Amino acid sequence: MGTNIPRLSREAQRRIEESFDNDREAHELLDLIVMEFTTDPMSVQCFDERIVERAKICVAKRKNFVASGGIL
Repeated sequence: MGTNIPRLSREAQRRIEESFDNDREAHELLDLIVMEFTTDPMSVQCFDERIVERAKICVAKRKNFVASGGIL
């Protein structure tokens, strides 16, 4: 009885890893933007306040996930 574990090609693995790397980069950039929103209230004028709040929530969720041992 062999196990039929699905395997991804090296190319598929590379693409998935690149996507994860891109997500990490996006969150690092978003974190910088949120820090700017937080430290300079005038900087939020170019964004709808709802978008600023969404960005803040997104960054907070990511930080909580990473702090709790989540890996991405």
